[in-house]
Amino acid sequence: MNDKLFAKLWQDALAQPDKDIYIAEYGYPDWFDDINPDVQKVTETLATIHTVAHMSFKDIISASKLTQVQFSDKFCIPKRTIENWSSGSRKCPDHNRLMFARLLGLIK
Repeated sequence: MNDKLFAKLWQDALAQPDKDIYIAEYGYPDWFDDINPDVQKVTETLATIHTVAHMSFKDIISASKLTQVQFSDKFCIPKRTIENWSSGSRKCPDHNRLMFARLLGLIK
């Protein structure tokens, strides 16, 4: 899947809170074959994108199996910022959550 297609799928996932509706909205467009000719694999890919798009920052840290301190050290982010994003007192930008998810292998 190319980056342009992924960016569209990511933005659409952020905009649609319901995973089943998100997946169903696509029907079977021609570009599905660019992801995988197996419909089940495409559905799994869309489900993963949607799931990760709706993960909180705290969920991403949890899925990484890192502590907040380890996460801070790994990505050179101030510990206070990690604490604020984890507690929800500040929102981690969507593009940062995507970058973390990709770097941590939550989205391949």
